[in-house]
Amino acid sequence: MHDLERHPLFESWKDPDSGVESFILNERVAPVQQSFYFTNPSVSPDENRLWFYAAFPPNRQRVLGVVSLNPEDPGIKLFPQAGFTSASPMVGPESDAALFCMGNSVYKVRLDGSTEVVCTISEEFIGKRQFSRIATHLTISADGKYVLLDGDLGNFWWVGLGDLTTGEVRILKEFGHHHNHAQFSPVDPKLFLIPEDWWNDKISGRHFSYNHRLWLMDIDQTRYEVVRPKSWDGHTARASHEWWSHDGMICWNDYECGTYECDPGSLKVTHVWKRPLCHAHCSSDRRFWCADESPYKWEDKPLEVLFFDRDHNTDIHIVSAMSKPHLPRRMYHLDPHPQFSPKDSWVVYTTTVRGRIDVALTSVSRLCSEMGT
Repeated sequence: MHDLERHPLFESWKDPDSGVESFILNERVAPVQQSFYFTNPSVSPDENRLWFYAAFPPNRQRVLGVVSLNPEDPGIKLFPQAGFTSASPMVGPESDAALFCMGNSVYKVRLDGSTEVVCTISEEFIGKRQFSRIATHLTISADGKYVLLDGDLGNFWWVGLGDLTTGEVRILKEFGHHHNHAQFSPVDPKLFLIPEDWWNDKISGRHFSYNHRLWLMDIDQTRYEVVRPKSWDGHTARASHEWWSHDGMICWNDYECGTYECDPGSLKVTHVWKRPLCHAHCSSDRRFWCADESPYKWEDKPLEVLFFDRDHNTDIHIVSAMSKPHLPRRMYHLDPHPQFSPKDSWVVYTTTVRGRIDVALTSVSRLCSEMGT
């Protein structure tokens, strides 16, 4: 774990209420710098680099940036060639590259700025239809063979596989209602989540909701089932913002009730963190959790970023009162999206505490010390 106190490109900030210290990326290559969507770690697997989104208002396109976390070898770089759609980027398993989506292709960008095509949806499959998305956010199968795709095409949606060796794309299933946020299990190479989401009809503009958020599917197409069939969204549950734990448990947040975990085999559910939350994430052993609450209420009250120790059933503020961003929240999806780094050294999140949109990291070991755990 690198010492960011000595890093020339980071600046210390302490929450005035809790006293928790974060390190904010102070060097700028763009007016807007934010962490990845919480399902994909911003920090590389070797924890030597922090990748981030960068934007130049009013241009709504975001591109990738990267900064070295090593104070002995600091450096920051912008990749204007790595513009992406949705919240698609993921840091590659080799740590020196990132994958991202643009148009009907998945690309890879390396630290030297070179790019290559990973896979492409064929023009034959697209036809003359409107192509809106190739993937919400990228994940790779546990055996390293495939990247998971969840597309939006014309008046339907689909899920498919991109072969990382051949570049071939195989469509698994098409849907007449919106599925997105597809994510491979980190332990079972065939299993993935394919959540259901709301949508607006592209012709009439009519809004459609969903009944069951969480669905499991496999690449052999032998499994397509609701994770909690008795949880009817908006009536018995408000499930949202799902992810896989490092050891292969399905995790999600309920806006009103907090975080849950579920064994994908038995479908046994445990209610972990019992309080209203929005986006959440957990450490590799699922002892520690982090969350924001809530960017959806930002117009009415400051936002919180929290850290939770399930062994002691106690939490602490990383940020006790984050003011709303100076830009429209939806412009770049400016939610904090807190997440653990791959080795659980850091909680990474997007912050507005200095009046701009920044990336911040908080030491997990220091959070434990502050809590006395």
